[in-house]
Amino acid sequence: MPIENLLPEFLQRSEEVDEEGVLRECRHCGSKFDEPVDHCRVCGSTEIATYEFVADSEDADEETDAEFDETPNDETDPRS
Repeated sequence: MPIENLLPEFLQRSEEVDEEGVLRECRHCGSKFDEPVDHCRVCGSTEIATYEFVADSEDADEETDAEFDETPNDETDPRS
């Protein structure tokens, strides 16, 4: 199966992400939290990772398209 067919499954927004696009997760035990915390209530670790996800927009799509433009260049190599 081509990887292109698998990518959409991995690029889904997690149900754990809050409405602001933020996911907070304990790096030690993996517990997830809805609000900012100083330490994990499950294991006591102070290593809390915060992931912020940007919303989908046409501007972001345009930037991505421009960044990964694979259009062949018709110009000849000036070194030849």
